[in-house]
Amino acid sequence: MKQYVIIGNGAAANSAAETIRKHDQTGSIVLFSREPHDFYYTPALPELISGEKNVQGLTIRDSQWYAQRGIDVRLGCPVRDIDADRKTVSPATGDAVHYDALLLATGGNAFVPPIPGADLPGVFTLRTLDDAVRIRQAMGTGRRVALIGGGLLGLEAGNGLIKAGARVEVVEVFPRLLPRQTDPEGAGMLQGMLEKMGFGFHLGTETSEIVKAGRVLEVHLENGTILEADAVLLSAGVRPELELAGRLGVAVDKAVQVDDRMRTSLPGIYAAGDVCEHRGRYYGIWPAAMEQGRVAGSNMAGRPMEYAGTVMANALKVAGIDLTAFGEIDADGLHPAHILIDSEKGIYRKLVHDQHQILGGIFLGDPRGAAAAMKAMKSGTPPGPELMALFPEH
Repeated sequence: MKQYVIIGNGAAANSAAETIRKHDQTGSIVLFSREPHDFYYTPALPELISGEKNVQGLTIRDSQWYAQRGIDVRLGCPVRDIDADRKTVSPATGDAVHYDALLLATGGNAFVPPIPGADLPGVFTLRTLDDAVRIRQAMGTGRRVALIGGGLLGLEAGNGLIKAGARVEVVEVFPRLLPRQTDPEGAGMLQGMLEKMGFGFHLGTETSEIVKAGRVLEVHLENGTILEADAVLLSAGVRPELELAGRLGVAVDKAVQVDDRMRTSLPGIYAAGDVCEHRGRYYGIWPAAMEQGRVAGSNMAGRPMEYAGTVMANALKVAGIDLTAFGEIDADGLHPAHILIDSEKGIYRKLVHDQHQILGGIFLGDPRGAAAAMKAMKSGTPPGPELMALFPEH
């Protein structure tokens, strides 16, 4: 009987565990999780902050799901050490577990930028369910929150805070919102819609320090502005959790390096999700973690499968506003593009192309056509008449 060990309990870990069990009905699968919670949907944490969902509403798989599939999940049980020579994993509590195939799916941690005062009480990060609970408990009507970082999770968290009654001021180093998902025109339209919801923005400037001033926090910006806040939320991105990988000695650059079968530089050890990079690319998105976990699990179970990368596409709601961005969004306008702007309805569409082949696009305020555009891009076919009908000037 083959023995599998998975370290982590996120999208990649669960995708791998499900795939392993699909191909191997008798093997032993042990999954170690440093968190005490069942597998939950991380992108929905802002809905916990707003009160729209509770912990059960975020849970994807409970203990019954694992029990039915014979998967031994050990919650609140971080791994202390791995012996690659003996092929054993040593948890913080309990005996060492042998493995024939091991998956590192340790995910990532919220990045805390080196800002003086970032460790003060009242300064939060949002990465885990427990983080969201702490933020929720600290909120209340009229609370002023300085949100440092205007990325996807930051804006969603800001929306959750506003729904919880807080007033939110966003500080973003880039001169526009979501620079990886929007061009200047789309970002400007999105910003206007968010401002109507109650967001305030300070773009193109950095935070120089956070200072305790009596009962409030002062957020000092490099442009001279000082924001008074009851709480500060740092949303500066995610960094891979590399402590175990470092002890193992697997090859690491930006993250753990893997080949097309999600194998690390050490035999029998795989990596997937936010802890790894593939062909020099670090994804850090849920769809990539799911796909990488599936490939890793298949190979761990002896079914060869290769990962060819994930199209950088985000189909989401930013504070309830539909936004789909994929492929080359061409923020600098270097390629031909079909564009529709409807300021009255809050719709912005952009289809970047090269000799009738779609390279990428932005669909803001209305998701219609986004799925068809991504499908055409993947297949290398020209956009069809129904898709082009969404761009009437063309």
